[in-house]
Amino acid sequence: MITDGLNPFALLGFLGAVLGGGALAVAYLIARVAGRAPLAKRVLFVGGIGAGAYLLLFAIADVTSRDRVLAPGEEKHICELDCHLAYSVAGAKTESNPAGGTRYTVTVKVRFDEETISARRPKDATLSPNSRYVALLDSAGNYYLGSTDSLKRRLIPGESYTTDIVFDLPAAMTNVQLVLRSAAFETRFVIGHENSVGHGKTTFALAAK
Repeated sequence: MITDGLNPFALLGFLGAVLGGGALAVAYLIARVAGRAPLAKRVLFVGGIGAGAYLLLFAIADVTSRDRVLAPGEEKHICELDCHLAYSVAGAKTESNPAGGTRYTVTVKVRFDEETISARRPKDATLSPNSRYVALLDSAGNYYLGSTDSLKRRLIPGESYTTDIVFDLPAAMTNVQLVLRSAAFETRFVIGHENSVGHGKTTFALAAK
């Protein structure tokens, strides 16, 4: 299974780092106000060790990752904590844009993978996806944004649908790829997530007609 890198362990690590860092910051301030300099130094030392360990794991995950381009029909799973939504390109076509460029219409299939839900989750419980980012990426590294409105549909486990996303590019281009990922800001700081700085990205190849 190809995922965006979010998993319970990475999420717990991020939450632990945030909560632990906050607790240590409060302890440091209290120690300083109370005039207990030795305690403040110990708290600062522990915080530095924890931050260093997190940054090291973060860097290792990024350095050892790689970019991946999925062929039409291959799925990428985006994690919603206790379940995954699977995305794939079902088709793509190009046509002239009234403004003089090229219009790409990409058909995306969205599937709620019932094999990834928690055992405690009811089979008829709906899921409202988190925010998404969608764009076309050309060979020069330029991004052309598309609307995510059609990706907000609620789903139950096992349900799927297809939707067309339209992109307007200034000209016809080759090797265009679809970028579809989580837009949650905090994922940039989660170990092993594709949104983190320097981590490999998973995109979709387009066989436009």
